[in-house]
Amino acid sequence: MAEFTFYEQQQLMEGLTDQQKNMFLAQYAAEHKDRTTLLLVSIFLGKFGVDRFMMDDVPMGLLKLFTLGCCGVLWIIDICTITNRVDEFNRALAQRIIAHLKQTTS
Repeated sequence: MAEFTFYEQQQLMEGLTDQQKNMFLAQYAAEHKDRTTLLLVSIFLGKFGVDRFMMDDVPMGLLKLFTLGCCGVLWIIDICTITNRVDEFNRALAQRIIAHLKQTTS
């Protein structure tokens, strides 16, 4: 899955007022996760679950923390899959923000 594109953002924001679009862009910019940052965190601190905690996946973060990445196995898997999980997180975040904006103004 590719990184969240500008075209996808435009499709999501279709039908919003200018004020709602500005609110979306501001909130998304503040809360989205960067792929490169999470990849580096996963490589260097992934054994301790820091990458999972940053992605709001507390149960898996605790599991990795107490088992040192399930003896390194889960740590390696997470390094290989972190960019896709970041993209999914960002897409879900954008959809949540849009839904909240539409709900509060309706």
